[in-house]
Amino acid sequence: MNKQAPGTLPVPEGFEIVEGKGPFTDANGPFYEKIVSKDKVIRAFRVEERHLNSIKIIHGGMLMTFADSALATAVRHVSGRSSVTIKMNSEFLSPAREGDWVESDVEVIRSTRSVAFVRGDLKIGNKVIFKADAIFHYVHAGR
Repeated sequence: MNKQAPGTLPVPEGFEIVEGKGPFTDANGPFYEKIVSKDKVIRAFRVEERHLNSIKIIHGGMLMTFADSALATAVRHVSGRSSVTIKMNSEFLSPAREGDWVESDVEVIRSTRSVAFVRGDLKIGNKVIFKADAIFHYVHAGR
């Protein structure tokens, strides 16, 4: 059985809860991950009431927060290096609602000595609800 937060809806097979990634991630999660290959990791989360805006759909800031996290996770998974966001562009395509399972589909397009170029989608099932592309700068942890 997958490890998950108490009191939450079940998560799909193969996903494990992400722990110890920092206070901001802990406050917005729980987030889950599934390693697909050496070049692919999927990050996901279940939309909770606290992620909604006043019209009861997911808050845009939550989608941007999660996308940033998913893109950075892909960079670290592929490169083995920590990074920070330099720039992120986003497109909101469709809303998510409470109970929806949102998954990332991210690709590291190019990695240089100092930066990584990444793009990705957030999906509910096969439906793309959000698109983002970003540039990340590699950093040394603790600096």
